[in-house]
Amino acid sequence: MGRLARIAGRILILVLVLFAGAFAWAHTTAMSRYSKKWTAHADTFPIPFPAPGQSAPDSAARADAIARGEALLAARTPCAECHGKDFGGGVVIGKTPVEAAMVGYWVAPNLTAGKGSVTRGFSAHDWDLAVRHGIRHDGQSSSMPSEEFVKLSDHELSDIVSAISARPPVDRDLGRIRLGLVFSFVVATDKNMLAAYNIAHEKAHPVEPPGADDPIALGGHIAQACSGCHQANYAGGKIQGDPNMPVVANLTPHETGLKSWGEGDFLRAMHEGTRPDGTKLNEAMPWRVYGRMSDTELKAVWAFLRTLPPVPKGRRT
Repeated sequence: MGRLARIAGRILILVLVLFAGAFAWAHTTAMSRYSKKWTAHADTFPIPFPAPGQSAPDSAARADAIARGEALLAARTPCAECHGKDFGGGVVIGKTPVEAAMVGYWVAPNLTAGKGSVTRGFSAHDWDLAVRHGIRHDGQSSSMPSEEFVKLSDHELSDIVSAISARPPVDRDLGRIRLGLVFSFVVATDKNMLAAYNIAHEKAHPVEPPGADDPIALGGHIAQACSGCHQANYAGGKIQGDPNMPVVANLTPHETGLKSWGEGDFLRAMHEGTRPDGTKLNEAMPWRVYGRMSDTELKAVWAFLRTLPPVPKGRRT
């Protein structure tokens, strides 16, 4: 027994050493992904946009911009889901010491002008980098899911910034992200988990969004926000890197997706959170947010989804 115990002990030590080495590699590699310095086009735009015929925005133009921004935040760009209803930031993953150690500590930072703000003094270019490119103010990669927002027009982003900037300052400093066991291996083995690696940083952004007279273009523009969870091809499946998220629905017109759905079924799902068979959507799906969109916007999204090629659920290509 003593000999067997010694052999087992040596095997355990070897396993622990190999695991520690693997974790050290993963953590170092993942941090190098985050530390990569990026450059992007020097995009700029007015905050807020002046009204037509104005050379500079007046108080009415500012008020209109804030109202448009609040509408976008309420229904199409659910920033509050991560950054908190007061936009003072929130802990997305790592709310307990065990989760932080095993998975990681991922925070959405304070966007107000209070203590702990990461946006105080931001220029339009800084907002462009942060929101549409996944690049921090220091030029490094961020955890911002910018693939979902890269198609935002200058006018929309300006309105959103106007609305956030009008919010009361919140004093909340949540610190920087920390990579736990899971995050280290996920980012180390797939750099594309960070948005900055997936975005063409020199590509120009539209000044204005598509109009309602082109519903498919408008729907595709709005549906960009769905791509973060439902994947770039909208085929859904398991979300990599987040063990708390359920398997996501396939939005393409495939048998495993929305082939049997009609426009009315889609509108009901968005407004009531109910599928055609009467079952409820998972609460991880922010249907209450997207259901605030107008029927014109939702019908445009549906029109766009019907143009997608049918793809089996979970397929990445």
